[in-house]
Amino acid sequence: MASETVKILTVDEQTPIPGALEGVLVRVFDATGTTLDSEATSALVGGDAVADLTLEGDDPPIVYQIRLHKLGVSFSGALGDDNKSPQLIEVYSPPASAPTGTNNFTVQGQTFSRPAAVDPRMCRCSGFFYRGDGLPYSNLDVIITPKFKPTIVDGNAVMGGMINARTDSDGYIEIDLFRDGEHSIRLETLEDCSRDVVVPDQASFNMPDLLFPVVKQVAFSPTSVSLIVGEVVEVTPTVTASDDRVLTDAAVEDVIFTVADESVATIVVSNGKIYVMGVSDGTTQVNVSRLDETIVLIPDVGVVYVPLGVTVS
Repeated sequence: MASETVKILTVDEQTPIPGALEGVLVRVFDATGTTLDSEATSALVGGDAVADLTLEGDDPPIVYQIRLHKLGVSFSGALGDDNKSPQLIEVYSPPASAPTGTNNFTVQGQTFSRPAAVDPRMCRCSGFFYRGDGLPYSNLDVIITPKFKPTIVDGNAVMGGMINARTDSDGYIEIDLFRDGEHSIRLETLEDCSRDVVVPDQASFNMPDLLFPVVKQVAFSPTSVSLIVGEVVEVTPTVTASDDRVLTDAAVEDVIFTVADESVATIVVSNGKIYVMGVSDGTTQVNVSRLDETIVLIPDVGVVYVPLGVTVS
């Protein structure tokens, strides 16, 4: 018996070609499932999502039970069978004694496929809600109040009035809303703070992103500027939130634009534009960071953008 390196590869079977599924918690118990031996979270390594563990192996192998968890994902098939989490793995020492010649195991996760509205005028908003202890928030009341005026859609009158919805036992909710419609949504746990939303012009959308949007992407036009000392150049930033809205006025309440080297150039943000002024010869760039941190993302990839290149001569 000796310590061996064990790799658990977690993949998403929902994609046409199974892709890496990172952020999966892998907990290893003895064969009976009573004693915790080790745990690790899968992370990207060379394009694969891998949880690295060190476990005792032997020949014949030592059997372990693994339990897998990631919100919104179900698991099956660590050894090519139909078992769901928990499931068993066999660790050999030396690894060459294993049927595959390694102590590597692939686990397929089934991610949630978001349902789409059948009516092309509607967007099916759906998603999961959890409590602070990680359990599904079942029977969470959601009250939706349309803010638009009475509207005629395909000859039919669309009226206001409250819409009551509630999560099921899995903390899941699903409701169709008119695309581009403005609504005020009140959650049971946030009675004193309603959320004003605009429904995306899409067949389906994630309701948590609709309720709690953050800036996800910024694009500059032009993508780079060249100017002389004392010259001012105008740049337009397009700021997109995670609810797919394009924010106005350069989203100055949500993001901050900064110059990496202010001895080369400075900026002023006004009326939805960025004005870059050359200070001295050199190169620098304009960066973006999220200013509004009232909503926490885990994991948080930050704002997706290509820095604005600035050359002063």
